[in-house]
Amino acid sequence: MKLSVFYDHILQAHAQSQKSLPEVLRLVRSMNISAVEMEYTMFEAHKTDILPLLSDAGLSISCFYEFFEFHKNEDISRGKAMLKAAAEHHVSRVLIVPGALESLEAAELLACSGAYETASAFMDHNPAIQSMKRALTGLTSQAAACGVTVTLEDFDGFCQPFSRMNQLLWFMQNVPGLRFTLDMGNFAFGDEDAVLATKLLADSIVHVHCKDRALSPHVQGTVCRGLGPSPAGYGYLPIREMVSLLKEHGYDGYLAIEHFGAPDQLSFIRKSADFLKNCVDSDD
Repeated sequence: MKLSVFYDHILQAHAQSQKSLPEVLRLVRSMNISAVEMEYTMFEAHKTDILPLLSDAGLSISCFYEFFEFHKNEDISRGKAMLKAAAEHHVSRVLIVPGALESLEAAELLACSGAYETASAFMDHNPAIQSMKRALTGLTSQAAACGVTVTLEDFDGFCQPFSRMNQLLWFMQNVPGLRFTLDMGNFAFGDEDAVLATKLLADSIVHVHCKDRALSPHVQGTVCRGLGPSPAGYGYLPIREMVSLLKEHGYDGYLAIEHFGAPDQLSFIRKSADFLKNCVDSDD
């Protein structure tokens, strides 16, 4: 397995530390991190600056991610442009956040998402979800020809119909070629067991975000005990156990370090990288 980190964290570390951006990139590379997760909109706007910086630091791009509103408009032209850019720059994974439901619909789906059968019955007939399905299907068919894999993650949002494990399983089973980016920290948002979700969706996992969560005295969920940022391995989530499960299933892709909102990104990145490297190198 290889390590990557969100480029947004690098920009935050640059602002927080007063170190130059090239210096931060070199420091990140020295932490056994070989790539960055990049928002496609940012890449397109600044690629003439970003590409030389990454090249000079010995870093590549592990994944493009982007937000869409396919529940409102099924036009996939922007998604196709992202796939073309991914193929051109040897980015093998793209993560799409395809849309959202109205709050009342989202509440109804949440109420029936504890079992696959009831979640599926809702999703099979919801117009917004069907629009997302069609758009994603169009993109996965295009992606195959580009040598790129389209992924969906367990997004931490109230209105996204892919935040819980049975919702994600429905998308994996209904969109040919779609695969799963496991975000280790986002099942906590839905108060679901991340280890159980990893086992359920293991065959679809092709990319991983390593997000831990900090404890909070104000959260009283069954699983969720806080949603604040934490270096990987320093929160309450079973990150080591999930890495071990990924090893068992033959996963050899990226472990992407993620902790938006960290007060000291450089310190968090270093701690996360050291912990994850230890997990990867250990014999369990």
